[in-house]
Amino acid sequence: MIEDFIKNSQTFAEAIKKSYGYDNGRSRKKFFEYVEKNNLDIIHLRKRDVKYQIIKKICPVCGKEFETRSGGKLEKTTCSYSCSNTHFRSGENNPNWRDHSYRSTCFEHHEKKCIVCGEEKIVVVHHFDENHNNNSPENLVPLCPTHHQYIHSRYKNEIFDKVLEYKNKFVSLAQR
Repeated sequence: MIEDFIKNSQTFAEAIKKSYGYDNGRSRKKFFEYVEKNNLDIIHLRKRDVKYQIIKKICPVCGKEFETRSGGKLEKTTCSYSCSNTHFRSGENNPNWRDHSYRSTCFEHHEKKCIVCGEEKIVVVHHFDENHNNNSPENLVPLCPTHHQYIHSRYKNEIFDKVLEYKNKFVSLAQR
């Protein structure tokens, strides 16, 4: 009966589970003692990677051909740790990569200059409706760090009219 289980299995674990109901150290010892005692052929159980086939791929970083297991979490994308670091830690493959941030969106549509004082060296972006998920150009306002602090403080009323005027002017020009 155990001989049938061995013939119809593809891996050691499968044959042991079929023969003894579970696969642990004691059942493995029994299994190999039985195989040795009865001089059984188990060469077909020694095949590795039955579940995952070995495939050849080309590394997207260096272009070198390498072998990996297909499917599942064992499949590699690159040939080495070095290439993996290059591939996943920079550019579009990095999980934190953003093609367009709110800053780049703002400066595509607005001049990189504070709308209150004209500062050009250090310019930050203010979300007019204070919703940081709304990155439409109409909602983004370029300000220097000082005036950006004003807009978020009790001195807001000193510059709010100028910011509102700029926003309304931008929206009216965008609608034309």
